[in-house]
Amino acid sequence: MNQKLNRMQFLRGHFHGPPVVRPPWAVEESRFIDLCERCDACIKICHVNIIRRGAGGYPEVDFSHSGCDFCRACTQACASGALVRNSNDAWSIKAHFKSNCLAQRGVICRSCSDVCEHRAIRFRMQVGGSSSIEFNAAACTGCGECVSLCPVQAIDVGHADMSNQKGERDV
Repeated sequence: MNQKLNRMQFLRGHFHGPPVVRPPWAVEESRFIDLCERCDACIKICHVNIIRRGAGGYPEVDFSHSGCDFCRACTQACASGALVRNSNDAWSIKAHFKSNCLAQRGVICRSCSDVCEHRAIRFRMQVGGSSSIEFNAAACTGCGECVSLCPVQAIDVGHADMSNQKGERDV
């Protein structure tokens, strides 16, 4: 399935990097492309402004300024069926930490855990005063709140295989 997504992204002009993140509750990528009318209704209704027009005019999620609060307004605005409110799980994306994470380098920084409502990101004190980051992927909702607050852009939120493609790792 991952190879199919990568081929589809390549054919749409995404030559580098992992598959894009679609809005919450998006159907499977090939169906999404078939169904999405690129009407921008989901973009216009997103009050936290994380949905933007991406390659080919299809909506993508950008966590650089905010995270998703899962209000479901995008699913209500989507008349085409590309975004379907069919479960409580909006998507399967998770946070991934890059090697430039300050906490992993011994610098005191807890901005990501301070904003993590589901306590997926926590810190454990170590001997000598530093903390080690603990990430609970099962608790991560993929909301992206941690992304915009990271002072060194060391967190991305994306598909499970994203960490292998961008030199990132789960901690």
